Amino acid sequence: MPSIQSHLMSWVLWFTGKRICSSAENLRKAVDNDRRTRDPAPPKKLQGKLNIEEKQQSGQAVHTLSLSQTRPPRPPYFTSMAAESLNATVVVPIYPLAPETKLLAIYEAVGPIHNELAATATQGKPFWCGWDSAGGSMTVVLTRQGLDADQPTASRLLLISPALDYSLANPDLHAAAKSDPWLDVPVVKEMANLVCPDLATNDPRLSPIYGKLGGLPPMLILAGGADLLTPDTRIFADKAREKGGRRQNDRVAPPTHR
Repeated sequence: MPSIQSHLMSWVLWFTGKRICSSAENLRKAVDNDRRTRDPAPPKKLQGKLNIEEKQQSGQAVHTLSLSQTRPPRPPYFTSMAAESLNATVVVPIYPLAPETKLLAIYEAVGPIHNELAATATQGKPFWCGWDSAGGSMTVVLTRQGLDADQPTASRLLLISPALDYSLANPDLHAAAKSDPWLDVPVVKEMANLVCPDLATNDPRLSPIYGKLGGLPPMLILAGGADLLTPDTRIFADKAREKGGRRQNDRVAPPTHR
């Protein structure tokens, strides 16, 4: 059952995020504002609680987060929670964003980092890969590319509200948009136009739901019950299972898009 906080956040998103996502023009304005204010550095409140290092890996800047010697209180950020609860080193690539950089160029930037982490993983220090939204689709694409090239890949995948199909072909997505307090169909269409105007929307590099799904590592898939992307996420999970993908678990909860 949704919490009171979840209900309140939904109303906040209706009056803020839904407005941004209701038209291509509003999205472009939001992107412009984000570029003026974005700082890739980890929040200052995490400094001192975690060991945070910025370094070069495969020619690309990354932030690594790991536990300090003294275990800190659980901070409200996913990457820091993962570092703490799993006692893991979390690598966050600082990669170029769209629309300034197009999708295939983004893969060229982050692909070597993914490949290096996969190649240097061990049984005692495995490599897990994942993120939310477009990062979830990138996780699937990078893994597929590694499998097709017969190279090491992540041993586990984490997909959080992944954006897996930009074709807008699923009628359930359009129906879900009416109750999604944040995302809307125009923004999904415009995102595809911004990130890769030269690719068809059913190209597996953009929409991995149309790619080969067999042989993927075990996946933990998280989706919001009110997220318009959830219908496609369900289809992806079912297809992956049918193709022999080792879906470890998938969960649908009341919250909206991550």
